Amino acid sequence: MVFRYLFVSLPLEIYYYFTNTIETIMKRRFFQLMLAALVVCGAVVFTSCSSDSDDSWTSDAGIALIAKNGKIDYWRQIETAFTDACEKKDLEAYCYSTTAESAYQEQLAAVADLRLIDSKALKGIVFAPCYGPNGESAEEAVAALAKERGIPVIIIDSPVKADSPLASYPYYGTDNTDAGKKMAAQVPTADRVAVFAMKNTPGIERAKAFKGLRPNAVVYEVGEKATKEVEQAIMSDQFDDFVFFNGSILVDVIPVIKISSVINVYTFDVYGEFLDELIEGKKFFKGIMAQNTFDMASKAVDAVVANSKQSETVPTTYINQYNLTDPSVQPFLAFYDKKVPVIDNLSEKIIGKWMPVYLDGNPVVTDLKSVYTFVSATKAYMSVSINAQQGEEIVWNNQKELDLSINGNKMTLTNNSDEHTTIAEEFYITAIDGNEFTASHKITVKFDGNVVLHNEGIIRFTKVTADYREGIVGTWQGHCTSPGSAFDDGQEHRWQYKADGTYVYYVKDGDNWVPSENTLNEYFVDGNLLCSRWIDQGQENREWWEITINGNKMNWTALRKNPDGTTFTATFEMTKVE
Repeated sequence: MVFRYLFVSLPLEIYYYFTNTIETIMKRRFFQLMLAALVVCGAVVFTSCSSDSDDSWTSDAGIALIAKNGKIDYWRQIETAFTDACEKKDLEAYCYSTTAESAYQEQLAAVADLRLIDSKALKGIVFAPCYGPNGESAEEAVAALAKERGIPVIIIDSPVKADSPLASYPYYGTDNTDAGKKMAAQVPTADRVAVFAMKNTPGIERAKAFKGLRPNAVVYEVGEKATKEVEQAIMSDQFDDFVFFNGSILVDVIPVIKISSVINVYTFDVYGEFLDELIEGKKFFKGIMAQNTFDMASKAVDAVVANSKQSETVPTTYINQYNLTDPSVQPFLAFYDKKVPVIDNLSEKIIGKWMPVYLDGNPVVTDLKSVYTFVSATKAYMSVSINAQQGEEIVWNNQKELDLSINGNKMTLTNNSDEHTTIAEEFYITAIDGNEFTASHKITVKFDGNVVLHNEGIIRFTKVTADYREGIVGTWQGHCTSPGSAFDDGQEHRWQYKADGTYVYYVKDGDNWVPSENTLNEYFVDGNLLCSRWIDQGQENREWWEITINGNKMNWTALRKNPDGTTFTATFEMTKVE
């Protein structure tokens, strides 16, 4: 008969009363009868779950999971994944979780319980050993049962020692070295990085691998609580990026981190409040590297069914604002009952021209604006002009073709500027309608595989409904109507825009207009964004305007930034003369 014990629903005071007598209970041959009495009283020694009814104890094939501390999320995730994997294979799931990391006696009780299962029903065991204060464990009991029944055992999460009676059985667990390397790949900078890792084997292995790729990182080996160390590191103003290789270290210092807006936070292990930070788009919180408990448990079940003899390490999963809709992330979100906005038919809703207007709540100046044109679910174009004086790469893109991929709420745009340079932009769309969309945005530029530019933020776009590429062709004359432009001199100015993307700028010579001595003289219009560049006396100059054309009238406006960071609006009015 299969009993289902639900530890989390039982009063702790009753539990502690019965655990004082657990050793005596385990030695009695009527152990199973006593467990039934405990269920009636509402107390447990370990948790057990079945994916079907009690009468399937000897009739259905099943696999046992003997796990560790069932009170923490990590092991609850493994139990959930294990049960789901068994259910998909139409197998009975016998689940046992201890009440503490060191409760090896409860695992001995689980083995005694499994001995009552018909030999044809129990097909294998997935086991994560607990160890007592002197190294005591249930390993010998598990090995004996497996040998008697001729069934496979998969060690999960924590490898056993070389002299263990289970040493010959496969091990499935997290590749901590791989995790450290993957985390280093997520942190874009090589300097000013603080790494906090607990003084245990997994923490040390992760930090060592991280530092191998980020040698200038400063590693702090700490206990489970490191509030003071973290606060001191934050207040020292020595670091920009903080990596926590054990999520529990971070829990108590989140309030301190929130008031320090200049740092970036990366953490290992999934906790509900951390997912909230990602879903809500908190700028300081960059992502979580999670031990893939769901994949680990599922692979362990597959290994039992296949009677595998090979060990396997399971890669970690990195969760951030840009992949919350990825299928591999869904089990974690479901476990914590977290919801992210789901946008139907994004590939249809995104079609058209869009221009950024706000970045992290601040208006985007015209000098840095661009126009994205989405033409299908796989193709887009982008126009932008970026000057060297703005501290960025010199860019002149007139309808640059981009590869587009859409997965749920996530859009990825990629292109290779040349054989050395790769540009990738990611948009995680949080809201979209016919007029605007909001997204978490990340852009990464790599040169020969090395990151040379990386920016992230929350961005809002508006839809551009007009396109003046043809309407601007012709000759226009007018004057600046506000300060802030290179043409703010109180004089009339004249441009002749040609269909081939070049223009002629005229200067007044007496009563006549004559072409200037400027060279280059290129422009493009995409939607309502007008970008131009020219060379005057060997110096390249650029202008950016947002334009409207109504008949023979054209107006320019531009949001500019003063050296002190304040902004102003420049305007220009023109009339078509030819």
